[in-house]
Amino acid sequence: MKIKYSTKEICKIFDINRETLRHYERMGILNPYINPENGYREYSYWDVASIIDVLKYRSLGFSLADAKDALFEQDFPQIVDSLEKHAEYITNQMILYNLLRKKADRDLEYIRNVKDHIDQITEGTTEDFFFVPYTIDPSDPGFKTMQNAFRNSQYFTTAILVDDKDRDHDNYGLITEKAYADLLKIGDGITIEGSSVVSTIIDVEGRERVSESLVDDFREKISAKYGREFDSVCAVLITRFYDKEKRYHQYFFLFSKLG
Repeated sequence: MKIKYSTKEICKIFDINRETLRHYERMGILNPYINPENGYREYSYWDVASIIDVLKYRSLGFSLADAKDALFEQDFPQIVDSLEKHAEYITNQMILYNLLRKKADRDLEYIRNVKDHIDQITEGTTEDFFFVPYTIDPSDPGFKTMQNAFRNSQYFTTAILVDDKDRDHDNYGLITEKAYADLLKIGDGITIEGSSVVSTIIDVEGRERVSESLVDDFREKISAKYGREFDSVCAVLITRFYDKEKRYHQYFFLFSKLG
């Protein structure tokens, strides 16, 4: 087995460029011998083995810095612990993406038919939701939770919680199914337990938020239909889009608990 490789040979073997090798060298991952006679780098068996291990860890989803730590900073028990944590992370990601795929299929079917149900009052059931309010106060316990939700925004959509008993404190924030929040370890928020609900879909034209009058109109309709008062209403953004006339639309799903 050859024990010395040139830069050109290493680049060809691993299909990487010179700058990548230099970057590995600056990070301390590689330490090639520099031939004093010509200034060329010569890569040893250890350098080759290090590149193989880095590529292995990178293929597992490790950052380059974490791959370096695994190679040079951790002892055997730490390596085992690191891989166990990574395996748990991958498992959770698989679960999340499986749920997200099911959600995408469900949402796609739902949104294809949404226009047929605008302004209709219907009954149905909801999953457990998890709501993360917006806050601009870094000292607020929910501030980091909100930032975490933003970092995982593919699982969330905009929502508004309107409580008729406290009009001055409508909650604006992000909402997702609680199953996603649990797997993402996002726990500082408001759980909206799944239940039987009465709902409607509204079309908000323009870029304004859902107004109190639209919420009041929905509340009045369902109060008249069921003969009782409904206090809390949740408005969940379904989609935003321009129509052919370049008018902006926002479709919201409004619901209130029946139970």
